[in-house]
Amino acid sequence: MKESEAGGADTAGARLARARERASLTLDQVAEKLRLDRSTVAALESDDHTSIGAAVFVRGFLRRYASLVGESPAEIEALYAQRPDAVLRPDLSRTGMHRIEPDAHDRKLGLVPAVIGALVLGVIGAIWWAVHSKPQSYTVVSEEHVQPSGPTVPVAPGGATIAPAPSPLPGPAAAPLPAAGAAGNAPGAAAPGAPPSPAPAPEPQAAPAPRLKTLELSFSGESWVEIYDARGMRLFFGFGHAGTTQTLSGAPPFRFVLGNVPGVALSLGGAGVSLPETAPGARVHFTLNAAGAVAGVR
Repeated sequence: MKESEAGGADTAGARLARARERASLTLDQVAEKLRLDRSTVAALESDDHTSIGAAVFVRGFLRRYASLVGESPAEIEALYAQRPDAVLRPDLSRTGMHRIEPDAHDRKLGLVPAVIGALVLGVIGAIWWAVHSKPQSYTVVSEEHVQPSGPTVPVAPGGATIAPAPSPLPGPAAAPLPAAGAAGNAPGAAAPGAPPSPAPAPEPQAAPAPRLKTLELSFSGESWVEIYDARGMRLFFGFGHAGTTQTLSGAPPFRFVLGNVPGVALSLGGAGVSLPETAPGARVHFTLNAAGAVAGVR
């Protein structure tokens, strides 16, 4: 192990601090270039790693800092690995991130959402009833029966009246019946000039159920994982711990967010998936289709 200029044991933070001073950089300048808080850069130099959080983030920050000031990222990470806090599990209560079990999306809705949904449906039903139950207005027309004037009724000798022969009431003329067997008048044939009957509308087909695929993740290091499938269901959200395996099932394509990709081995339906190459501790977004192809890496 190297010895520092003060005679003590060399540490990752001490080497980074000396390299920063040789590069004539201030803590604020390093924080701006690394997109970190000034307090985080100061914690890295003072080896106060517990205030930063998970070991996977500390390793990533140390490697980026080393590259910025001209130190070897591998040597800096090796110095950090010798410290006791490098193997501690992350304190999720300090990072603000809490693990959610894969079956969390299967839990039933509580009572409050169900009551709210029932109230919304009741309001919609009341509005529909008010619109469609509006009374219709009718106009009543009174009929006056007027005795029509007609010809004078003749009177027979002796005062007897002679009733006139009733005249036929006017009415529509009866249409002549077509001759049996006439062309164009066969039973079931449409009348000439009548529009054709519309074809029956096809019945809607039910959408096929999505085909599910099995994902298996094996962790050799601490890694942050988020996985969503094509149905919008969250399959995993939280830390994957070294030495553990997670088996999930969902509908492809899948959306991934992975932190510390070198610490994750992924397979789809039993076939290994080639993950994008990133630095340890870095976070990457990508999609995975049903054939196991990775796309949209950012």
